[in-house]
Amino acid sequence: MVKENKEDNEGRTKKVKISTIFLSTIIFLIFLFTILVVIFYKFEDNFVSDNLGKALPLPAVYIKDTGIISTNKVFDNLKSIKTFYKNQDFSSTGYRVDFQTKEGLMRLKIREKELINKMIEDKVIEDIAKEKGVRISDSLVDESVERKINEYGSDDFVRDNLENLYGWSLDDFKEKIVKPSLYKDELEDWVSENAYKEKNEKAKDEIEKAFQKIESGEDFESVAEDTSEGITSKNGGHLGLFKKEYIAAVLRKDVTSLNVDEVSGVLESKLGYHIIKLDDKNVDEEGEVIFDLSQIYVPKGSFAEWIGEKIKELEVKVLVKDYVWNQDTGMIEFSDSELMEFEKKSMKESVEDASLLPV
Repeated sequence: MVKENKEDNEGRTKKVKISTIFLSTIIFLIFLFTILVVIFYKFEDNFVSDNLGKALPLPAVYIKDTGIISTNKVFDNLKSIKTFYKNQDFSSTGYRVDFQTKEGLMRLKIREKELINKMIEDKVIEDIAKEKGVRISDSLVDESVERKINEYGSDDFVRDNLENLYGWSLDDFKEKIVKPSLYKDELEDWVSENAYKEKNEKAKDEIEKAFQKIESGEDFESVAEDTSEGITSKNGGHLGLFKKEYIAAVLRKDVTSLNVDEVSGVLESKLGYHIIKLDDKNVDEEGEVIFDLSQIYVPKGSFAEWIGEKIKELEVKVLVKDYVWNQDTGMIEFSDSELMEFEKKSMKESVEDASLLPV
């Protein structure tokens, strides 16, 4: 009996020791994790914080009622941007890309700021779209990718280009580009049909009246000056010279089929309503057709303006260093004055610096 009690006590003692060791380990790990997180948020730009941010989904930005933008996704997307510039040959254009120097790192910081703002916009768009009942299925994403593959070439060609340009797999492309684009398209349609329905109907009525004036014999340039919106209205709607690929896809077929001095009917894009006139058409030294165009343009309600206002209404907390949230603009901005001044200076010089061109 005494022996049994002794064995029971030893068993309980072992269990207590194991429990104590386990609990102590958990407490130590929590303590260590807390210290690492403090290092990350307070002392960024060192080996520990960089690798912690890459490995763990720590909050970089918190959006109330929407969720977070995680540090590891920011690092992952920024890596793709660096891969893009690294694998491009800009020597023939005179552009320079060097993210190793102090100025280069500051340029990369500008790209990071733009990236995080885009990630915030994409997340808000997806959240609002889901509230409106929009659901993007995997099959819809696959269909969209299939169209892209058919447009640009074979499956292997697209995969190789994604890998070489961005370090992406096809699944990365679906998640980072295709799915956000589909959510945006669906929400744009909803905004057009609901938030800006009255304004868009008025814009359509205005452009149709302008077209009737042209058909009745009025001069295109004078109608453009009276009706068109934007800076081109001051010079009779003249837009300038365009290669085929630089004409908006939704307008391309109608515009490139015009004869010289011919005017299109009323054309619609996501931006608004257009009447296009082909002023001239020539072939350049490389054998490409150049279109000299004028237009009468009446804008629809702007989706960019609408989503921008929605973002301004949100409660956003920026948790990573170097950035602050500007409630008035609905965007993150640099908190460091040196970075702010460098950004202003760099924007003026962007024609000489490929690292500041759109990816």
